[in-house]
Amino acid sequence: MRIGIIGAGKVGTTLGKYLSIHGKNVTGFYSRTHESADEAATFAETETYSSLCKLVEKSDVIFITTPDGVIHQVWGDLLHQDISNRIICHFSGSLSSHIFSGREEAGASGISMHPMYAFSDKFHSYEQFHTAYLTLEGDPEAVAVMKPMWEAIGHHVLTLKAEDKIKYHAAAAMASNEMLGLMQASLDILSECGFSEKDSMALLTPLVQGNIASMLEKGCVNALTGPVERGDAQTVRKHLQALEGSKAGKIYQSLGSTMVELAKRRNPDRDYTPVRTLFEKSMD
Repeated sequence: MRIGIIGAGKVGTTLGKYLSIHGKNVTGFYSRTHESADEAATFAETETYSSLCKLVEKSDVIFITTPDGVIHQVWGDLLHQDISNRIICHFSGSLSSHIFSGREEAGASGISMHPMYAFSDKFHSYEQFHTAYLTLEGDPEAVAVMKPMWEAIGHHVLTLKAEDKIKYHAAAAMASNEMLGLMQASLDILSECGFSEKDSMALLTPLVQGNIASMLEKGCVNALTGPVERGDAQTVRKHLQALEGSKAGKIYQSLGSTMVELAKRRNPDRDYTPVRTLFEKSMD
């Protein structure tokens, strides 16, 4: 199976190098600039294509590793090529394979793949890429080719429906980006107590590190601690009163019902009605 890559940024370069060292036939790179394609191709020890037509001609699978906003344009360009019997794959976390409209008429199959992985560096990210979980969705014939290929290299590969792709991406954003927002809200509260940001960060770091380590080891239910888990309605009431009207208060409120559900699962015999009622009233 010959794999051609359109886009020579961090994702494309990482995939090209990674697949090459695992014995896959990466035919080469095509990019907006010949220089970037040549740099990626040299690094992955493959070819540089000066035309899209040539890459398509030499490839059975075409990876689109451009930014999300460019994928539709690249797909439009591919529709002007002979892509019959080709698998077209993009790597956006939020876009589904539906972006490849007209693929049936063109005789191609479409798939989207998203590695749950931070591509931090163009020339070193491939070194830890083996740790990435991968998600796939798309045409069955494309999944039937791509899934076993990645599993044979050693990856865990999950599949989902195209209509669930944006939910999947939202979950990833909440677990990564929005944790930063939650941390900043905590820092803001501590600043109101008179602490500097440096001291606040130092104060919270052991707590955050310990909770994340416990969550990853035990799961959310078994890692849960604090006043909600204890059913301490008096303390929760004071929290809500102290944060009333603030952005941090809204965050505390919005997470409340989820926290109660986790607590109930951990302690099914404990009555959490008083705590649940506090969160329900505060949301009215």
